[in-house]
Amino acid sequence: MLIALLAIAQKGTLDSLLDGGTLAGMDHTRTELFLGDGQYFKGLADDEHLTGGQWGMMNETGNYPGQSWLWLFSFWYQIPPFNGLSNADLVISGIMVFFTLVLMLVPFIPGLRSIPRLIPIHSLIWRDCYKRTQNPHS
Repeated sequence: MLIALLAIAQKGTLDSLLDGGTLAGMDHTRTELFLGDGQYFKGLADDEHLTGGQWGMMNETGNYPGQSWLWLFSFWYQIPPFNGLSNADLVISGIMVFFTLVLMLVPFIPGLRSIPRLIPIHSLIWRDCYKRTQNPHS
């Protein structure tokens, strides 16, 4: 049976076999249950510090960075009271949706939209572009 499973996996069709035979299936439940049955893969994850209890959801491998945008979510899981909530995923997702909406609405909030004029940090970043547009022949 293992030789047959190895042959199927080497062809790249093991996932489609486990998720009901569809070529581009999106339900990977059976695949994950199949791979998670036993201690081998869990041991590999422990060795690489990839389990949720060791690193949360950013899961970096070796010296390669993890998903950098996930630190925004992962941050909230580390601080009280969120690290003890049973529904922390829902609460933290709600917080991130709130901050995303605030960020999207910055151009429409009168006090916040004036900050770039009052503190012109963007002009330091774009100073080379401003020089070229003011003096296009240099």
